[in-house]
Amino acid sequence: HPSMVASFVLVSCLSSLLRGPLVARSRLLMTAVSPSVGTLYDVPVSNNGARCRMVLSWLKVSASEVAVVSPALLGGLKSEAYLEANPQGKMPLLTTPAGEAIPESDTICRFLCATFAGRGPQLIPTDPLEAARSDRICRLHDVYLGAVQSAMYKVAGSGGPQTFPPFGPFGSREAALGELVSQLRVLESYMDEHGPYIVGKTPTLADCTIWPSAIFWARILPKFEIVDSGSLFGPRLTRWMAHMAVDEVGAKILADISSGLDEWEAKDRWALILGAGTRDGADATLFDKILEGKIPATVVYEDALCLAFRDISPVAPTHVILIPKRRDGLTQLQFATAEHKQVLGHMLAVAVPAIAAKEGLNSYRLVVNDGAEACQSVFHLHMHIIGGKKLSWPPGA
Repeated sequence: HPSMVASFVLVSCLSSLLRGPLVARSRLLMTAVSPSVGTLYDVPVSNNGARCRMVLSWLKVSASEVAVVSPALLGGLKSEAYLEANPQGKMPLLTTPAGEAIPESDTICRFLCATFAGRGPQLIPTDPLEAARSDRICRLHDVYLGAVQSAMYKVAGSGGPQTFPPFGPFGSREAALGELVSQLRVLESYMDEHGPYIVGKTPTLADCTIWPSAIFWARILPKFEIVDSGSLFGPRLTRWMAHMAVDEVGAKILADISSGLDEWEAKDRWALILGAGTRDGADATLFDKILEGKIPATVVYEDALCLAFRDISPVAPTHVILIPKRRDGLTQLQFATAEHKQVLGHMLAVAVPAIAAKEGLNSYRLVVNDGAEACQSVFHLHMHIIGGKKLSWPPGA
């Protein structure tokens, strides 16, 4: 039967796609699905990919012109074939029939707008000021909002022991999320007062850029205890989001991304993320009272992350207790995770040397008692800095 023969040929082509160099694979895929302009590698939950899919929808681009397929067809984002086209190993990626690889969502969107100019709304305004208003929002997203968005949903340490946690340029998830919320206020100030779209009466690339991420913000940010969901979005952003939810293109993207986020929820995506699925539920300690000023202490060092004070039962001329100001589950050292890289590194590399210098210590002992059998009596991680005399070894002998 002709249809069975066609199906067999398509499967054979896609199977062959998993072998050979990328250009050959890309061309073979093009032949299999016959898109005349390109193939977009993407998945429904990708907010950056959804930006490109919104352009395709608004410009009425058919699947025969641009096919949207999963990166799994090339073996996944970290496969040799995919990395050959996009060394960053990220979505989305557009390949042309000639084998040209175009990564980065903003670049792809502008390529599509130029290729299909004259169709649908003018997503890149011809008016210079309107174009600048749209572009500054796209830039705000890519440079400032996008840089910290992974703090909403990536588990610290998931990239391996040599990687930093997914907090962008910030040392903690709390700081990264705080920056994201702060940048939402900037976005609010850039939005058109009347709308209904983000910079005026018609959609632009700014709508394509912000809407998929806004779906993430609205769904995920309220999970975190540090986020005030009641004041998360300003009136302009709130009004625009309500409009986009019923816009034909916006509603389709909302359904696509929501379905993907539902799958994440079903897999307990946030179970191991501090501040969302994981929270510090241990009892308060006397250190909390010291931090609150309810119990006096002789403070010898303080900065944004930690506090140090003299032990009330010193075992040496200098005996200082150093604690993180936010416990964040660090009742004991054994409960440290990649989430705590910044505070632990800061205590060891910044606070301890500063205290030792202030106390005039050339030699000292740094002690962390981990658990009741190791003589830990206060379950808020702390370090003992002991010195000012010759110390014996082993300790406790």
